[in-house]
Amino acid sequence: MFFTFINCAILTTLASFVTLCGQRQLNGQLPWSPKYSVCDFCHHPLSWWQLIPIMGFIIQRGRCHWCGTQISAFFPLSELMIILVTAKTFTSSWYHNLIFTIVILTLLYLSTTDFVSQVIYPIALIGLLPLLLVLPRHSFSIGKVVVELVIMGFFFFGLQHITKGLGTGDIEFILMTDLIGGWELTAQIVLIGCLLTLIPALIKRNSKLPLIPGLVLGFILRLLFCSN
Repeated sequence: MFFTFINCAILTTLASFVTLCGQRQLNGQLPWSPKYSVCDFCHHPLSWWQLIPIMGFIIQRGRCHWCGTQISAFFPLSELMIILVTAKTFTSSWYHNLIFTIVILTLLYLSTTDFVSQVIYPIALIGLLPLLLVLPRHSFSIGKVVVELVIMGFFFFGLQHITKGLGTGDIEFILMTDLIGGWELTAQIVLIGCLLTLIPALIKRNSKLPLIPGLVLGFILRLLFCSN
């Protein structure tokens, strides 16, 4: 129990830092500059207690302590998901834990940039590849993988051209899941991700919503929680 608690505390702290890095990269800033975190609306420097993962959001009742502007629930919910994933997937193996740390933080980074600006940086997808070391594909064949990627690429880019609603970053993420888990797992992740995105889409009918957070949640639910 103590080991799990320490892991969760470390991962949520790293998660908070990763979301900060994602937001600052979108703004053309460096992770360590500016020196202090500020409110996105009033630009007032944040106190240390406002930066405590999850608790900072709860203490402020979901609103900035300085200007009263509502804080997006995306960030505390992401940190809560990190805790659940950590408690589920972490073991006593440092090798296993290191790989899942890289993968979890990569998923969070992709979700953050897409949620904030509907942009992902393709280079970040490399952070998902270590998952192959602990969840290897069955009957791995380079030729078969290439054929799957080509077919899926044609299908989704064609769908993007027809619907104008699917982003290039969404397709890149989907192709990466196919490389990791194969087309059957990818289809399940896409289905779960689309269903999860459909819920807020019905509420905000005229808004264009990011798909990556839904795909990431589908990725976590199917690949990390439901894998055999």
